[in-house]
Amino acid sequence: HFLTESFIKMARLEQKMIQIRKTTDVLADTIYSAVLLVQKAAEEKHMEVEVTGAEEIHAWHDTNWLGEAVYNLLDNSVKYASEHSSIRVSVSQDEMYTRIVVSDDGIGIGPGIPNELKEAIFQRFYRGSRVTGEPGFGLGLYISREIVTFHGGFMKAKRKEQGLEVAIFLPL
Repeated sequence: HFLTESFIKMARLEQKMIQIRKTTDVLADTIYSAVLLVQKAAEEKHMEVEVTGAEEIHAWHDTNWLGEAVYNLLDNSVKYASEHSSIRVSVSQDEMYTRIVVSDDGIGIGPGIPNELKEAIFQRFYRGSRVTGEPGFGLGLYISREIVTFHGGFMKAKRKEQGLEVAIFLPL
């Protein structure tokens, strides 16, 4: 069922069949809706999801579609981070962008991977060699990037000593 839904979303995005209906809303509602979708799985792994900065920031976005993009990032964090760890979501704004950063202490994209290969994680069906035992089809980050692109934004991944930081940048 999950795979079928993911393929449908992917096809709709690729064929430009989705409609982004942006409104200026507080990001807290969008972020917390995504957090609620991963809450049970996070609790089963004794993980904590911390959100900072979302209450003060309004952004021009489609709450449903951007919520889907954030959910995919959180879902990856829950899957690939160890038990008893935390996932951090921070929201900030500067003169050009609203930034949503999801950071975890998971397996990341591995040491020694050149920066240019960080972009590979956003390709459809991409699965790192160290995640073969985890459920998934390599569509979550691809779908998230497509959604963010439809919003006029972009995404970046940054390897940390332990884990991964994925940022969504939305234009003001």
